[in-house]
Amino acid sequence: MKPLSSLCLIALLSASGCSLLEQEPPLASAGDAAASFAAAWNEQDFTAMDAQIAAPTWSSVRLKRLFERVSAQGRITRIEVALRGEVTEPDRDAVEEQATPIAATAPYVVTYSSTAADEPVAFEGVLELSLGGVESESWEVSWTKDLLWPGVEGAAGFSVVNRWLRRGAILDRSGRKLAVGRPGSRRYPYGSLAGATVGHIGRFEDAPGEEPNAASPEPAEDAESAITGPVAGDLVGASGLELALDDRLAGAPTSKLLVVDAEGDELQVAGRRRGEPGRDVRTTLDVDVQRAAESAYGTTTGGAVVLDPSTGDLLAVVSSSPFDPGNYVGAAGVDPFNRALSGLYPPGSSLKVMTASAALEEEVVTENTKLSGPAEYQGVRNFESGEFGSLDFASALKFSVNTAFAQIAQDLGAERLTRYAGAFGFDRAPEMALAAATSSFPLPEDDYDLMWGAIGQARVLATPLQMATVAATVANGGRRMEPRILVSEPKTGQPVISRSTATTMTKLMEGVVDGGTGTRAAIPEAEVAGKTGTAEVDVDGKRMNHAWFVSFAPSSRPQVAVALVSELGGVGGEVAAPLAGRILSAVLPLVR
Repeated sequence: MKPLSSLCLIALLSASGCSLLEQEPPLASAGDAAASFAAAWNEQDFTAMDAQIAAPTWSSVRLKRLFERVSAQGRITRIEVALRGEVTEPDRDAVEEQATPIAATAPYVVTYSSTAADEPVAFEGVLELSLGGVESESWEVSWTKDLLWPGVEGAAGFSVVNRWLRRGAILDRSGRKLAVGRPGSRRYPYGSLAGATVGHIGRFEDAPGEEPNAASPEPAEDAESAITGPVAGDLVGASGLELALDDRLAGAPTSKLLVVDAEGDELQVAGRRRGEPGRDVRTTLDVDVQRAAESAYGTTTGGAVVLDPSTGDLLAVVSSSPFDPGNYVGAAGVDPFNRALSGLYPPGSSLKVMTASAALEEEVVTENTKLSGPAEYQGVRNFESGEFGSLDFASALKFSVNTAFAQIAQDLGAERLTRYAGAFGFDRAPEMALAAATSSFPLPEDDYDLMWGAIGQARVLATPLQMATVAATVANGGRRMEPRILVSEPKTGQPVISRSTATTMTKLMEGVVDGGTGTRAAIPEAEVAGKTGTAEVDVDGKRMNHAWFVSFAPSSRPQVAVALVSELGGVGGEVAAPLAGRILSAVLPLVR
């Protein structure tokens, strides 16, 4: 046979529609589409997921909310999605004649890691994909939230159920039980004694705006930061030491990770986690000292703190308005206010202990430096407009002469005085485990602010705890010990003033009690070093006073430092000083 001429070949190809030269492109890959969707799911890339989902009712925002809710409900720390098995890849020739859309399936497994389950929990399912037609370029995923729990009919979310084991006891320094028992039957053997400090057990509630059974408003970022603790309805520490030490006291619960329906009813136990019992904690509180201090403080409104100056240990924390934690187990909305730790008051002239210490340390004055005490000095006035004429520095402290201290403050300057305030513990929260308010000594803005701030007025605010540490610093030879509430906390401190300055200040504070404004704090059992404070405040347009006293005893060998405030109680020397004397008389025999 003769070969075909070029013209004949062209004619033949033209007659057959050039079928030998034209090739139909293959269908878009369902496998690639499924892999892309799985990757976006893994990465929580909700925008990319949204771009592949067929249903218009889903959006990246709605997907994000769904995943956050589900993760929070199940305490999920990680979600992994992987394709498993073959993805159906329809052949173009096989589907050209069939109606659209074209379907494909991709088997997958979704695995959840949860703090409520010892092992990852896996669910196997099938992704359904559709292609609009043979000419379509991308597959779409038929998405419903059921795909999060394939194989569990009616699944709508996770839930975590806890069973708590033994809750640790709260002990005083000698091992006496201040709180003991499981959360639901928690007992407080000493009733309201140190009640606001010990705290109570309350009910853990859902975060506002969450779906039912949601335990946290945000999903955990990783296993380390995930919450392994309470879910809605659990009894947990709600105030005081019960709250501050809840992790140690509660331990970890035995948990079940459940798949639940829309009503929160259990459909399947997906995983379990074994719990750990809580641990006992031994505090620095002393039941005997606490009882004695509370009895001496009586019905006064305010707070008092008894410290060991050499360690910073809180031996007693007294707050008015007795609070018996046993009456509030499981109660909601209860938040006892601990005035000794969280009450912020202008400290008045009790702050002169700090100002005087700074002035002596900086050699601005000696105890014999001559000063003047006019009734008024550049806007600063003496209490009840008293005039003292010429007097030495020791007398200025002894009789609490505001105008003399105003001049000393000017010589010290704002920067130096603020620096000493920081060293004495102002402007930073106490480092101890139990929360306490931050006392503040803002950098004075001008001379007027400086002079009034130096005598505990202006913008200065302090807690009884803070003022107890000021007195304790002098008592401890000038070294301030960080307050602590747990025996296990380290004893840490730093020098603030020299031992020589502390010795001088002790002598001057003895003078306050021996013939000065604090004579009513004198006790027969020991010599007392102290300082009065009368802090002026305006209440509904009326001038009133908080009464303060800071002290330590015996002054030659300090065993305790005591600071107290009588809220709107009156004059420090008349009200707070005798209170301090009663507390010192009551507690000293218990600590020697």
